[in-house]
Amino acid sequence: MFQRPVLRFGLIGLGGGGRSLLRAFREHPAIRLTAAADVRPEALDEFSREYGGDTFLSAEELCRSPNVDAVWVATPNHLHAGHAIMAAEHHKHVVVSKPMAVTLDECQDMVAACETYGVRLLAGHTQSLLPGIRRMAELVRSGDFGRLGMVHCWHYTPWIYRPRMPEELDLAKGGGAVYRQAPHQIDIVRLIGGGLVRSVRAMTAIWDVTRPVPGAFVTYLEFEDGTPATIVYSGYGHFDASELTFGLGGFFSGRGRVLVASGLSAAAEQMLKDSERDTAGVNPQPPPAGAKSVPSVPFGLTIASCARADLRQSPSGITAYGHHGQRHEIPVPGPVPRGWAELQELYDAVVYDKPVAHDGRWGLATQEVVSAVMRSAEERREVFLKHQVAVTN
Repeated sequence: MFQRPVLRFGLIGLGGGGRSLLRAFREHPAIRLTAAADVRPEALDEFSREYGGDTFLSAEELCRSPNVDAVWVATPNHLHAGHAIMAAEHHKHVVVSKPMAVTLDECQDMVAACETYGVRLLAGHTQSLLPGIRRMAELVRSGDFGRLGMVHCWHYTPWIYRPRMPEELDLAKGGGAVYRQAPHQIDIVRLIGGGLVRSVRAMTAIWDVTRPVPGAFVTYLEFEDGTPATIVYSGYGHFDASELTFGLGGFFSGRGRVLVASGLSAAAEQMLKDSERDTAGVNPQPPPAGAKSVPSVPFGLTIASCARADLRQSPSGITAYGHHGQRHEIPVPGPVPRGWAELQELYDAVVYDKPVAHDGRWGLATQEVVSAVMRSAEERREVFLKHQVAVTN
């Protein structure tokens, strides 16, 4: 009987982001999680009990392991570039969580290192990889609904008031909603719009000085073909965007999760954050009453408006709104664990030599938009881009 080749992964970082990937590692039939690295011995001990893999107190030790073919970098944002380059130098393929890095120079160094050492680089952990968004992009590119006219992606959550690590509230280390949340929406809009953003005009906002990083932003994008798009995000928790898609405020964007009380010390907040690490992504919430299948949790409300229909995510897939009140549902298979799509895409690239759609240059282009949002808001002007790449499939 034919047996599929196995790709052995090492996970660098066992924080909330890293642990949210464990289900995908556990369930993928051709992936083996053979090692993990973290600076906390207790996190490594827990990993060893659960998975029996090798454990390391440094990323470099993991990258030297002969039992690892590829790594997933899930460390704090300001460490992504160093860890990805280190992995490439040890001839390991790389998946890096969003944002790809903090600066464009770091992204370019990551791309150069992976190309120099002949390894694959995938910029992942964004909502554009989920089935609903991929299907919406396919429908737009099919031309069945006419030419794309505009794209909107709006999201409201209590992100700024959830327990945060110190670096998540440090702009120099890639903290704040623009660096940590905008890559999701930018990837969504770029995937649907074809990838080639011409220019960005944006404003950011800090509404609570006790959380001294941008927690909200509004962005206007124009694609090379003239298609406009908007991205709106608020992390201040006043409104829940899941009401727009599911009619259930609070269900998907954090109901029941601990929010930080005013005046809580940094140490106490970090303890709350650490307590969330243990169950991050392991026990997903059930679908709302009456929903037979939830292919992917929508990241707010995304609408792609074409000449003959408006498309949006729904509890069962995609809803298409046509002329004269016509409306029909387009089912989307699912759900899939977080990280599954990235694992499959890298596996296909390494084992079957397929192209990586969300490769390092795609990630660089997304990070260019992130940087342009910050620059446009600071300088209050339109910013033109030069590192954009088109959707390849």
